Amino acid sequence: MKKIINLLLATVLTANLAACWTEDIPEAGAARHQVTGLTATPGDEEVLLSWSMPEGWNPTDFIVYYTDSDSKTVTRRTGGPMNCTVNGLTNGTQYTFYVQAVYGENISNYVGITGKPSTTRFPVTDLAAEAGNAYVTLTWSKPATTVLSYTLSYYNEDATGDVTEQPIDKDATTITLDNLVNDKNYYFSLVANYAKGTSEAATIKAMPTQAVPYTLDRDKAAKNQPITFTFNTADYPTATDVKWTFPGDVVKQGTVVKYGLGSIGTQTVKLSATINGSVRSWNLEVEIREYVVYSTDWAQDGSNYNGFKGTCPVFSPDGKTVYIITFNKVAGLYAFDLATGSEKWRYVPAAKSNSYNMLTVNPVTGDIYYGTTTAGQFYAVTAEGQLKWTFTEAGSMQSCSPAVNASGSVVYISDATGNTFGIDASSGSKIWSYAAGAKGCGLLVFANELLVGTTSNAIFLNAETGAEIAKVALGCTMVDNTGFAVSNDKTLAYFGAKSGYIGAVNLTSRTIHGRLLAGGGNATANDIYEPVVAPNGSVFAGSKSGEVFNVKGDLSAKNWEYAHTPSGTPLTNAFNFAHPCVDSENRFYITAGQASNVSYIFDANGNVLDSWSYEGSDTNQKQMGGNNYLDGVLYSAFIGSSSKNGIFVGKYVGGERASSWSTHGGDLCGSCCVK
Repeated sequence: MKKIINLLLATVLTANLAACWTEDIPEAGAARHQVTGLTATPGDEEVLLSWSMPEGWNPTDFIVYYTDSDSKTVTRRTGGPMNCTVNGLTNGTQYTFYVQAVYGENISNYVGITGKPSTTRFPVTDLAAEAGNAYVTLTWSKPATTVLSYTLSYYNEDATGDVTEQPIDKDATTITLDNLVNDKNYYFSLVANYAKGTSEAATIKAMPTQAVPYTLDRDKAAKNQPITFTFNTADYPTATDVKWTFPGDVVKQGTVVKYGLGSIGTQTVKLSATINGSVRSWNLEVEIREYVVYSTDWAQDGSNYNGFKGTCPVFSPDGKTVYIITFNKVAGLYAFDLATGSEKWRYVPAAKSNSYNMLTVNPVTGDIYYGTTTAGQFYAVTAEGQLKWTFTEAGSMQSCSPAVNASGSVVYISDATGNTFGIDASSGSKIWSYAAGAKGCGLLVFANELLVGTTSNAIFLNAETGAEIAKVALGCTMVDNTGFAVSNDKTLAYFGAKSGYIGAVNLTSRTIHGRLLAGGGNATANDIYEPVVAPNGSVFAGSKSGEVFNVKGDLSAKNWEYAHTPSGTPLTNAFNFAHPCVDSENRFYITAGQASNVSYIFDANGNVLDSWSYEGSDTNQKQMGGNNYLDGVLYSAFIGSSSKNGIFVGKYVGGERASSWSTHGGDLCGSCCVK
């Protein structure tokens, strides 16, 4: 019966394709063995197919066919050899190839395989330029041994239509161009030539000059993000009347100026100075993007979306990288370069799981720590994006942020099953464990002690041994995954609680300082989340009831409150698991996440200074996590939904990061450590 079915399939296939073939095709006859071991090796605009036959089977020919980009079936015969190079293909397009063995007047069943040709015309790499007095030297790395030659094209900013082309030998990796015009930008384009054509161009610009007349602290920035422009007074000591002319004819004078450009794209700034009685000028370019960071590109599990929940971004110790973890089925860790806004790397664990866990960065080593909702999945990842170790003894980390001591030698975690661990930061081995008996809600390292906040108690442990020092009842129910904030004098640790309370633990006496009913007392709606402490000593937090509260540092009274009321009444869940920020001028930053998003900036008295939405028309871009703030940039992460991944965005808003904050934001790394 199987042979009959195979013969019928071959007959139908031949009938269906005969109209597309212009050659005589053998008829399907008695069963003939099909090809085996079919492989497809991609090349440049081609795919090499090869196969074999079982011993004793000797076809007279082979037919190869596939569908081209015009939906036409193309067929070829090999004449006997068991391989075929299919050329004339489009790089980057996946093709399905079929091979049939011919036995005189009969053919076998077909065997199929996919292949995607890709270019081997690699562009040059590491293109760099060094400029000097009337010259520019270019250097690069050879991309492939099959390069036949290079072609260099260049022009200067005053003659964009006058392009010079110059051939370069295939073995060259440097060239010096002389007799160029000083103080003019030159644009260079270098392509590698191959047998099948040219590579993509590598481009660079450079300005020949007697001495570089300026420096920038960055040549790429977000809209309105200040750039510091500095004139080179060392090489031009007699320069006077130094002026910087920005787009819109905005002129600033001085050897050092700071300015943020409000339009995106390549922006030209004109520098002029009087040197030895003559006015000289230079044009310099900066790249301005809408946001410092903006991405929706996250690893997913099949068709599931991904985004951010129960977490907030943190920074590397040098403040040059921001990290964030996704929550939905794939708990990926992502690193973004703050200078360029581009993704530096991503770490995607082999085991799939959700993550509602905040992440923490080691302030000494730069390693990143985070967990998932699945037991046994707590990860340490290096600053280069490589897995360092996995700690498998903890339960779900849908609990609280990890903590790291000031020396960076010990990592502390508290899981949802009520266990707290001290972990060696270098090896990932357990140093000690403590059974708190209730879910961990927050950790705080101070001096030689570790404060563990559970739903009902504040527990003081010896940070080196895990031995219990004291346990005191909170008198209210601490909200999980929020942590503590610390007063400016480092004596009180504030926490958010259910039923509308903000409480505080005295770190010196190891007692409960007190609690304040900031919200309306609704046990379901009024969960209050991670508080922050402002430089003026006031405490600020958001609540599940859709309100934000500012209270006195001694918890004696409420200063002010504000309700997020897009429909006239406070929107429930608006500040769910919100992690707000504060700056040096007592301005507070927080995002309402339901049903779309609104980010707020409040002054010290509760006045709204600014508010905005990201893709506010998309009601699925909600926030159920938090923000972070550095160098005047507010970083925010959103959930997304099946229609779109969540947004991770950094917007320049101005201001300066406060030295006082929540323990998760008290330093760049979110170490939860009082230093």
